[in-house]
Amino acid sequence: MTIELNPERTRRALVVGGGPVGALTALSLEKRGWDVELWEARDDPRGRTIAMTNLRSINMNISSRGLAALASVDPALADLLLSESIPMPSRLIHHLDGHREAQLYDPLRGQCSNSISRSVLNQRLVEALPKSIQCRFNTKLVRVDWANNVAYGRETRPGAALGTEQTSGLAEGSVEVPFDLILGADGSWSAVRGQMMRASRVDFAQSFIAHAYVELHMPPINDDWAMPPNHLHIWPRRRFMLIALPNKDKSFTLTLFAPFEEIAALETRADAEAFFSTEFSDAYKIVGSRMVDDFMSNPRGNLVTISCKPGTYRDRCALLGDAWHSMVPFYGQGLNCGLEDVRVLGSYLDRFGVGPTTTNKQGETDTNLEACLATYASERSADLDAICQLAMDNYTEMRSSVLNPLYHLRRAVDYTLTRLIPSRPAPLDGPDPFPTKTVRGWTALYDMVTFRPDIGYAEARRREAWQKHVVHSAAYAGLAAVVGAGLFAARHFQSRR
Repeated sequence: MTIELNPERTRRALVVGGGPVGALTALSLEKRGWDVELWEARDDPRGRTIAMTNLRSINMNISSRGLAALASVDPALADLLLSESIPMPSRLIHHLDGHREAQLYDPLRGQCSNSISRSVLNQRLVEALPKSIQCRFNTKLVRVDWANNVAYGRETRPGAALGTEQTSGLAEGSVEVPFDLILGADGSWSAVRGQMMRASRVDFAQSFIAHAYVELHMPPINDDWAMPPNHLHIWPRRRFMLIALPNKDKSFTLTLFAPFEEIAALETRADAEAFFSTEFSDAYKIVGSRMVDDFMSNPRGNLVTISCKPGTYRDRCALLGDAWHSMVPFYGQGLNCGLEDVRVLGSYLDRFGVGPTTTNKQGETDTNLEACLATYASERSADLDAICQLAMDNYTEMRSSVLNPLYHLRRAVDYTLTRLIPSRPAPLDGPDPFPTKTVRGWTALYDMVTFRPDIGYAEARRREAWQKHVVHSAAYAGLAAVVGAGLFAARHFQSRR
């Protein structure tokens, strides 16, 4: 008797979402030997001229975690995007009285965050996709048949803005693609996640904060920078703030973050002019009435945190980036965390030995891939919870805490202790995506979050809680010693009278 085995075939991945995370996901799987197709509801960005005044969203901040993820797929791609960015080794705080104060991110090693246009980043990543990846732009996911592993889409009208895509009039199901694994990298309002939630019990939560953002533009002056370029500029005003990130064309993208009610109160041009000229006088002197024009005409953006647990469905689906864990932008980790998802997922595929081929029939359950995705979602979850909370906490730091003398005292303590008992990064050359399970030595929270891809976000948050406890305990002990010495001196003085 002979046993007939299913013929070996190449696994097929469908990546939905052609943003930075989706493009890197597609490239990663293609390099692993999978057949990959990518769907994106918007137009093809390749070969287009990019205008920095096209206000898509907040500029992107790419740092060590994102660069490590890019390098894990293609080191040359990481180098290319770094060359397209502008290094920012420090914050530059613009105080209300007009004086400015630079705060280095990493005084010891001089590491930088890097400002890059979202449009440039997206375009370069999509242009890096080889021809072996079939890219369908202007294609929107409408339905997934999970029983048979088939995705159905329809074309959208070219030129439609994000969120306003209109169908081309073709019938639903005009695009039909079988898959082994569908990767949802289609953003905060993910269609893949919506289809997954129809098929499975998913804990989903979204939380809007009471603050909006409005983007503004600072053009160059005489073909040169209007402000020093190698900084994240911040105008902290406790209840609200303005930030500025540099662009390669020597302009700056400005973003105002403020409570909705305070923005709504600026009803007239005169109101807006008085607000900007009073609160951000140096920026207003540079931009002038253009700042008011932008404020009056540009949309008010929402800021939302999204959580979805689990982020996978059986052996058929995995979410990445904002589709899984949208966060507020105040730690500059939304992009970096999404790109890191790609690196981390790749490490789990390696750990479970999920190769590019399978003998399973289309739609047949792959128990090994199912275990791989379940473990990935479970073990990644704590890090995602941690960074979403850290991002929210950092808003308070950026708009208020940086003005507090105690904040500067804590930075000095971190700097001193980091020099005395430094924490050494571990190389990312092994199978574990985060080889430093427990941080030893002392390192600032910002350093762990931004410059240490060998540390998971949850461990960074845990370590910072311990360090804060040590600092507070030392401060209380010192205060108690001073008070005790004072009481002893007073009693000694009285006893001698």
